[in-house]
Amino acid sequence: MIKKNLKICILLIIILFSYNNIVYANTLPDISSDSAIVIEQKTGRILYSKNIDEKRPMASTTKIMTAIVAIENGDMGDVVKISKKASGIGGSSIWLEENEKLTLEELLYGLMLRSGNDAAYAIGEHIGNGEIQNFIDMMNKKAKELNALNTSFANPHGLDHDEHYTTAHDLAKISAFGMGNDLFKTIVSTKKKTISWSSSEWNRSLNNKNKMLWNYEGGNGIKTGYTSKAGKCLVSSAIQNDMQLISVVLHSNDIWSDSKTILDYVFNTYRPFSIVKKDEYIKSIQVINGTKEIISTYSVDNIVIPLSEGEEGSVKVQLSIPDNIEAPIQKEQLIGNLDVFVGDEKIDSTEIYVKESIAERAPNTMLKKFIRYWMDI
Repeated sequence: MIKKNLKICILLIIILFSYNNIVYANTLPDISSDSAIVIEQKTGRILYSKNIDEKRPMASTTKIMTAIVAIENGDMGDVVKISKKASGIGGSSIWLEENEKLTLEELLYGLMLRSGNDAAYAIGEHIGNGEIQNFIDMMNKKAKELNALNTSFANPHGLDHDEHYTTAHDLAKISAFGMGNDLFKTIVSTKKKTISWSSSEWNRSLNNKNKMLWNYEGGNGIKTGYTSKAGKCLVSSAIQNDMQLISVVLHSNDIWSDSKTILDYVFNTYRPFSIVKKDEYIKSIQVINGTKEIISTYSVDNIVIPLSEGEEGSVKVQLSIPDNIEAPIQKEQLIGNLDVFVGDEKIDSTEIYVKESIAERAPNTMLKKFIRYWMDI
């Protein structure tokens, strides 16, 4: 039998530094935003924070979730017929016209590059099978799945509503999830895009409103937002030194300066450190009643975590696998977990698996070995 809940704690004694002569920032930056956060995209580790759990209106950063739900539940080639209500939604627009037809993919570019409220509503009606409330329910369900528990959506576009709010931390979680989707990442990192305009002799030319794509090194997403109640908002994404960061600023006097300031601070303070690599050998364990007596275990994924100067001494790796495993064993069978902590904070984890199959030993194998031994004497 596999022994469950056996935990072997391994202190990570040595971390090999990949970067030399690193200059670390020590002073937290002062910014105008009422709420702000920077996280590392894969681990979600918080690297800068200011009022991150304060509930606030989110304006058009709402459309990050609109895009996620549409990508997960729609076909990009779907043809969407624009309703009268979608074409009449106020605020930012890509000038959709009643009965016009565009693909879902085209609408997503209009949604994320030009922040079209009309595109948001058309997408919501399409994915919600004609009922916008169905789509809103899907948005709220997805928020709960992502542990964004202080978020409530009342519409797909972000116009002000008392029941429409989020926090900087929740919005960062949602955005980090989105940036893990290849199509989402492609859309929000696109600077310019042309989509159809059936009633015009020209196509729609979309220029992304997110200036960070042009003006910040490694900028690769994701969404601006503004209403009178929410103020100026921006979710940014950037990659430098193989580290992907997500920043959020809400109700800011200068979204561009604030976002650059906190991203610069984090990129100057933290560096990515490799703890374990995908398919790296972890340890060998005993096989009970199998055709082989020992089996090797391996990591399912890479674990690379952001660390600041001096934090390497507080890194701990906790390995939870059995001392032994009983045959039969299937190829690529999962048998445990490896968790990484910085101090008491769990930063990341990966599953542990075996690469080979091992059959159960036949019941009379030991008897045959015993007989052969005595016959050879």
